[in-house]
Amino acid sequence: MIRRLYSLGFTLAFLLALPWFLLQALRHRKYLSSLSERLGILAREIGTGPAGGIWVHAVSVGEVLSALPLIKQIERRWPGRPIFLSTTSRTGQELARKNRQGLAGVFYFPLDWKFAVRRSLDQVRPGLVLILETEIWPNFLHECRQRGIPVCLANGRISDRSFRKYRRFRRWLSWAVSLFDCCCMQDPVDRERIVYLGAPPDKVEVCGNLKYEIEPPRQLHSRLARFRSLMQLSSTPFLVVAGSTRSNEETPVLRAFRSLQRECPQARLLLAPRHPERCAEVEQLLTSRSFRFVKRSELSDMVIPNDGSPPPEVILLDTLGELPVLYALADLVFVGGSLVPWGGHNLLEPALFKKAVLFGPNMNNFREMARHFMQAEAGIMVQNEVELGERFIELFRDGASRRRLGANGYGIIQANQGAGARILDRIAGVLSEK
Repeated sequence: MIRRLYSLGFTLAFLLALPWFLLQALRHRKYLSSLSERLGILAREIGTGPAGGIWVHAVSVGEVLSALPLIKQIERRWPGRPIFLSTTSRTGQELARKNRQGLAGVFYFPLDWKFAVRRSLDQVRPGLVLILETEIWPNFLHECRQRGIPVCLANGRISDRSFRKYRRFRRWLSWAVSLFDCCCMQDPVDRERIVYLGAPPDKVEVCGNLKYEIEPPRQLHSRLARFRSLMQLSSTPFLVVAGSTRSNEETPVLRAFRSLQRECPQARLLLAPRHPERCAEVEQLLTSRSFRFVKRSELSDMVIPNDGSPPPEVILLDTLGELPVLYALADLVFVGGSLVPWGGHNLLEPALFKKAVLFGPNMNNFREMARHFMQAEAGIMVQNEVELGERFIELFRDGASRRRLGANGYGIIQANQGAGARILDRIAGVLSEK
């Protein structure tokens, strides 16, 4: 009965949201091209290999980045099993397809209707499903249980915002959460929360955070040389990278950057909105504030300005997949989604290159990571744009402090690796029980 009510509610919610989806499809060309896969109609070549593979699901870019090192470990541990990678978001799908070497298939996760779920499972024929972070899709979990396909939650976390939402529906969710065969959570708080929501305690353990398994991007050095040339960075005395900024966050970042420019007029800002479709909105903001700027997509190897005009103050990153590389060029990094109530973003991508990291007070989605960074003096939390501007100036003046912050952040990455091995050990135990 609960599952039927859920399916009815899911359908009604989809119909209510349909006008918004259609608007996004028309404005940003989202969803229409992926609709068939979301309905379970996958490319013909998926599923032509042997059955019993491992299906890894990663929602968006952050989860895909966490999944890629884990997939390499899976390949080494179970070399005969085909591996599939699904995503929910378009940006996650694009990143997955760029890194599809060795994968048996990359596709969109099905909408949680029985017919879509069954079509996908019929074609992929997995022997195990591995879901990253916290994706609770009751019909998918139920269908896997009916087919005897174990489902494990890996790198599981439940943010403060999600927990407030989930606990209101605890009685409804508990039957779905109990369908996971194992839950590998990031920290003790996440473990307590998923047990509270209905996961059997003996199926839940703390394995750490896969994000610490981060690896440098491929062909790093050649790509960095190209970006230095494209963006005319060789003569730039100080580069600030503001990554994954959200709506209403660019304004305080630009004000803080103006403060830095009074101290260092040649400083430059690389501004990377979380979603490239917002770049038109950010362009208007830059124009209204009289910034000289250039979009990354306008830069070409064949056309490098050499007319004696001053370089742009701001480079607007309107392309996908390049931010992790560009962090390596920064002198100082601000990680967005944190000055506004969004929950923050991953601090490890800049820390991998030993960069000093600043972030705002809204880090609920990365609470443990932010706590580690502050305790280890690897990152600095700022409360508002005034503090951000003050820290920009302070760290511009003090190169030793920047280097110390960066080294401490890199040390955190090294000290917290090993989650992948622990997750695979738990998965091996589940597979041996089947």
